[in-house]
Amino acid sequence: MISPLRIPDGGSRGQFPRESSRARLIRETAVAALFCVIFAGMVLSFCRSASPTYDEVAFLPAGYSYLRWHDYRMSPEHPPLTKELAALPLLWRHDWPREVDLSAEIPVTLPLTNSEAALRWSWTLSLDTTTEENAFGHTFLYGLRPEALQRLNRQDPGIVGPAAVPPTLPLNRADFYNDVDGMFFWGRLPILLLGVALAVLVFCWARELFGFAGGVLSLALFCFDPNFIAHSGLVTTDVGEAMFFFGAVYFLWRTCRQWTAFNVAGFLVFFSLAFAAKFSAVLLLPIFWLVTAAWIFSRPISAGRKETRQASSGVRAGRLAGLFAAGLALTYGVIWASYSFRYSAAVNPSASASVESQMLGQSEGEAAARVPYRTPGQLRIEAAVRGTAALRQIRYDQPATPMGDEQIAALMANTPVGLSGQLILFAQRHHLLPEAFIYGFARGQMDMQLRSSYLLGQYSSTGFYSYFPWAFLLKTPLPALILVLTSLGLAFARHPIGNPWLPFLVLPAGLYFAVAMGSHLNIGQRHLLPVYPFLYVLAGSLVLDWARYRQPVRRGLAAAVLLPIAVSSQIVFYPLNHRPAQPVAPHYLAYFNELAGGPGNGYRALVDSNLDWGQDLQALKRWLDENKITDPIYLCYFGMADPRYYGIVHYNLPGGLLFEPQSGLDSLKPGGVIVISATHREGVYFTPAGREAWRQILEHSTPLDTIGYSLFLYRFNGLDNAAPAGSVSTLK
Repeated sequence: MISPLRIPDGGSRGQFPRESSRARLIRETAVAALFCVIFAGMVLSFCRSASPTYDEVAFLPAGYSYLRWHDYRMSPEHPPLTKELAALPLLWRHDWPREVDLSAEIPVTLPLTNSEAALRWSWTLSLDTTTEENAFGHTFLYGLRPEALQRLNRQDPGIVGPAAVPPTLPLNRADFYNDVDGMFFWGRLPILLLGVALAVLVFCWARELFGFAGGVLSLALFCFDPNFIAHSGLVTTDVGEAMFFFGAVYFLWRTCRQWTAFNVAGFLVFFSLAFAAKFSAVLLLPIFWLVTAAWIFSRPISAGRKETRQASSGVRAGRLAGLFAAGLALTYGVIWASYSFRYSAAVNPSASASVESQMLGQSEGEAAARVPYRTPGQLRIEAAVRGTAALRQIRYDQPATPMGDEQIAALMANTPVGLSGQLILFAQRHHLLPEAFIYGFARGQMDMQLRSSYLLGQYSSTGFYSYFPWAFLLKTPLPALILVLTSLGLAFARHPIGNPWLPFLVLPAGLYFAVAMGSHLNIGQRHLLPVYPFLYVLAGSLVLDWARYRQPVRRGLAAAVLLPIAVSSQIVFYPLNHRPAQPVAPHYLAYFNELAGGPGNGYRALVDSNLDWGQDLQALKRWLDENKITDPIYLCYFGMADPRYYGIVHYNLPGGLLFEPQSGLDSLKPGGVIVISATHREGVYFTPAGREAWRQILEHSTPLDTIGYSLFLYRFNGLDNAAPAGSVSTLK
């Protein structure tokens, strides 16, 4: 028997002894291509059904602004690469605001009477106020035509601009400049290609280690994972980073085995592009030395196609140090290239500062004093660094009552920024990196200090150490979970000494998982996506004995393993409720396995991007039409897409969409239909008073239906007393 932990050279050799190499290559390529086509088909089904999700509304317009106006002020919390790839198809479309030249700084004044004025307002003030990037994205996508505003103004003279349009007034698609669904269909395709590229890398690595059968098993686990199906169809950075991160380690492994130009080039490309995709790529720095140290002490490096068994550890370490230095040098150049080799985020910072001061009705000196720790026309790097220090101190002190703005300002002025803060400010002063890159890293540090999170009915502003273990346990398909845990158990039970490939799979996944657990940012299992490809490749080691069995046995085993993997991506069996079989497709984002009770019970464990990211507005509109609901509904929507674009006439309840007028809870009338997102139903971003107000309302309502597992519908029966008072303010 072949040990699952000792891989002979040419692990697949002998499986098909009578088959030529050419025929075997064609067959294996066809099988891998079939899995990738099935994967792409499922991703496309999700793309077509999902309305723009929370982050997408900011990311796609931001990527377009980088390409169109070469300005990097929008959405700088992540590097630009993935957003630019997503926005690339939009350059060939004629969507608004293609004709608007935002690089020409033009001041606007309140009230903002048209969509272009609203767009320019957000564009200018986004250098100072981070929330403006969401307003910019919303206006970019859902800008209203002048004739629509004129028609609405005739109906209600109080409507003087897009922000004043009540959501109770009906709008149609022709009132909007853009075909938003079309924009996102094309914008999501590059992300789909990144997902397919990651699938190919998973297959190639597992195929090289464990033969064709191992490659197919690993590929199947990836292609039928609902989490990758969903996120490969969204304009976000998660799948792109997982692909570049995994590719860097894969080509590092190949380089350690064979020092060839192809392998070295592959490593350098993936390593550098990972840093242009997401800041979590910084983990590649310790991972490089952890895995190569394990390699150095287990097996000598190769030179060309011949192994140099006599090569000393010092020679191997020297070569790897040179490779690491080359990777850092190329990464530094790629980062600067990603920002057009320019320090400032704005094309013309002085012009931006001048226009900002005019719009605020202040002199430039007054504008500078308006927000401490910031130079007008530039991003708030020092403010983010000091904000990180202040929030960290608040987290440590855990005050019983929330601090006011004056107390936080005092902490920002007096709290030491620490070593990381000093390094960030040093890089800012000396322009060592582009301004938007520095600010994005600083802002990421600040966002991770205090953030509302929810786990199994519990709330926290500092996160849960058990959040990601629970997310992994509940959102990984059961067949994949069983195979991954089995392969991990075998790996550690059989003394992995002498298996130089194992550290390349286990250490990156383990370190990434450990860092995620220590993070205070608990908003989605998607932050674990880079872990899965390594584990799925490792699971391929379970079929190393495949060649020992006869053809009929192999077919039976393949069906017994692959069929549950495929079925688990489409159906979740949970016989303990009234829906023993819960369909998944096309609601892949809402996937939860049987341990969680399926997607129908997912909201009890995790929400936000695990389940509810604003993706089900299209399905809501279909339900309203099918049930002939014509009166305005009461909507508390967690998302950034515009319900009016889909013809959903509604009252915007507190905590709902930020970009339209809101109605108070006292607007609720008996008999009305309430639609509330799962995240808001659980009150994740509400105050305790807000959660209590909604608890009372829903206790006096009759459940009607659930849309896509993320939207809950009720018929409001009325309260014995007045509607709950108080604010349902959000913390996000």
